[in-house]
Amino acid sequence: MAEKISTVDYESEMGQAYVDYAMSVITERALPDVRDGLKPVQRRILYSLSELTSSNTPHRKCARIVGDTMGKYHPHGDSSIYEGLVNLAQSWKLPIPLVDPHGNFGDVSGSGAAAMRYTEARISEYTEEACMKDLRFCKEDFIPNFDGEETEPTYLPFQVPNLLVSGSMGIAVGMATNIPTHNLNEVIDATVAYLKDPEITTEDLMKYIQGPDFATGGILNASHEQLLSVYETGQGRLRIRGKVEIRDAGYGRKSICVTELPVTMIGSTEKFLTTVGELVRNRELPQVVDIADRGDKNGECLAIDVKKGTTDEEIQKIINILYKKAGLEDTYGVNINCINRGKPEVMGLRRILQLYTRFKSDVYTKKYTKLLAEQEDVKEIKEGLLEAIDVIDLIIEILRGSKTVQIAKKCLMHGDTEGIKFRYKGSEMDAKELHFTEKQADAILAMRLSRLIGLELDVLKKELADAEKKIAKYTKLLSSPAAMRDQMIRDMEELKRFGKPRRTEIQDLGEVKVEKVEEKPTEVTVLMDRFYYIKCVDRSTYEKNAEQIARDYRASVNVMTNERVLLFTDAGFVYTVKVSDLVKKQGKKLTGKSIYAKLSDKGIQVFEFCEMDKTENIVYITLAEKIMDEKLLFVTKEGHAKRVEGSAFDTSRKKALAGKQGETPIWIGPVEDTDQVMARSSAGYYVRVKISDISFKGKGAGGIMLIKLAPGDTIEAAVAGKPDSMLEDVAFSRVKLCSTGNKGTKLRK
Repeated sequence: MAEKISTVDYESEMGQAYVDYAMSVITERALPDVRDGLKPVQRRILYSLSELTSSNTPHRKCARIVGDTMGKYHPHGDSSIYEGLVNLAQSWKLPIPLVDPHGNFGDVSGSGAAAMRYTEARISEYTEEACMKDLRFCKEDFIPNFDGEETEPTYLPFQVPNLLVSGSMGIAVGMATNIPTHNLNEVIDATVAYLKDPEITTEDLMKYIQGPDFATGGILNASHEQLLSVYETGQGRLRIRGKVEIRDAGYGRKSICVTELPVTMIGSTEKFLTTVGELVRNRELPQVVDIADRGDKNGECLAIDVKKGTTDEEIQKIINILYKKAGLEDTYGVNINCINRGKPEVMGLRRILQLYTRFKSDVYTKKYTKLLAEQEDVKEIKEGLLEAIDVIDLIIEILRGSKTVQIAKKCLMHGDTEGIKFRYKGSEMDAKELHFTEKQADAILAMRLSRLIGLELDVLKKELADAEKKIAKYTKLLSSPAAMRDQMIRDMEELKRFGKPRRTEIQDLGEVKVEKVEEKPTEVTVLMDRFYYIKCVDRSTYEKNAEQIARDYRASVNVMTNERVLLFTDAGFVYTVKVSDLVKKQGKKLTGKSIYAKLSDKGIQVFEFCEMDKTENIVYITLAEKIMDEKLLFVTKEGHAKRVEGSAFDTSRKKALAGKQGETPIWIGPVEDTDQVMARSSAGYYVRVKISDISFKGKGAGGIMLIKLAPGDTIEAAVAGKPDSMLEDVAFSRVKLCSTGNKGTKLRK
């Protein structure tokens, strides 16, 4: 039978497929669940770890853990699983790691963990106590794994709001989450306060949770109002800065030591030190003499040594620059976006505690319902065993006279004596009175004779009393919301033994202010060689080597360091080069202490510095500060000419249009009304015209016809100057003065 072909709309089909993909990424990868604060990969790693290890068993190879997780629960590649495992074990990311690591798991500077075949791990004691202890009571919420051969949990029953304690970060399709970590003891206190008063306000909750608490410490530079806004809306921007100490570096010098990093610097301490080095080379930190990472895996400490004699005021200015320009203070964007009932939701502190306490109440109800059922079974069995001991002779006689276990069991449960041979008269009548339950009958049949000893009887009676006591307790918990709440509180309070003192200080320090120091302009010379390498030398170097520079360099411009150089190209563009930027950029490449180049230094390729196309040729170089008073003449390859006011090129843009698109300027330069211009075509025709005959145009406009060219002919050379000037080796006087648009004349040799 032929298959039926269905017609679908391609656009709607692709749109729906993308929506399905986006929701899968959001719910199954990037965002944590509000109940346990875990992403699916983290949940699967911890569950797999709980099956393989405990907190007091030897560590297992991470390759085994990753393989087990991938093979049973998470078929998405080993690298993502190992990365998730490493993140759960790193003490500088989580205040209380959920995994106990053994081996090289990286460091705060960004060095990666060793390969999974070398490292080992096991579940941490905190995770075991705060999460896995109650997992057996949640089996009914397990779902089949990807191949249906195993089951996995849809949540882990954390006894504290792990979403707040461990935080989370993830990027999904069209949304992201960035939840800061918090202090365990503060979170427990806030949860207890919410359990006691579900109407408590966010502001009152903040009496317990002061703010985020990062594993790296640092200072949270935020006001109470900023934090209140974050906890009410679930979103906001906070400033986090590192802690510094001033220490003695020896030799009479002091050292600025970063002892606690801002959380935003995790993995990028090298970038921080590089940035400080650039600030030193740019002379923004002239007092700094050495930069070093003298820390351990937790980041202590990044040291910045300053010159001998640097005052406390100067050191504070350096610290402010480190905060402002080197990333020692940075913005932390809070976005508490998590999954609630399969959908993403941005939520504030009260909403998190509301959903968590509902979840916790549901888990505790399941837990104590199952515990009650278990203890009722224990009570039933213990009562049966004690009753059986009173008639043990009869039971032994039944067992000896029964051909099968089933016959004996029927007799114990229903008094059915058929198929049983009794040794004594009256025993059969007594047996017919037996009425044990099935569980009691199974326990009696499995009972060892050693339980008939007197001490064993006392143990049975004690076990029965314990079961009755527990039944009373569980019944009370299930029937009394207040009693259940108190039990939740007691269990959470016990977890405070894993808590640590707050590391992140909260201070409203305001904006860091850095006084901009204006450098005194210096006389320098910008040089460009014939290969378009550009560099800046100090003026004394130029004066000592003026003849060599005139011979070996395409151009030299005497400037001040606060001025700008303009480069006009044959593509019709003008490029602006700030001399100060050139000095800074070349200073990064020089190995000496001076930021100025030597004549022997290669310099910087102008195409690289200006982002100029490598096919462009520079036609004219001048100063932006000088061009305001100039009148520029443009002569193009196409035979056109125009004058342009220099002020038209006074722009702050790095690249601007300087001529009509499609035309190629071959000569640009300043002229006066009394000057003349002479041009030569490729066919050998010369034309000489008064500058006053050439009209002024806009910078993007075309010029007038300077010479009437034959088809295929172009201007090859041009120059403007006084009547006694020369074009190459031809004097102006040899060419007859004519009007614009003239065909020109050929010269005799």
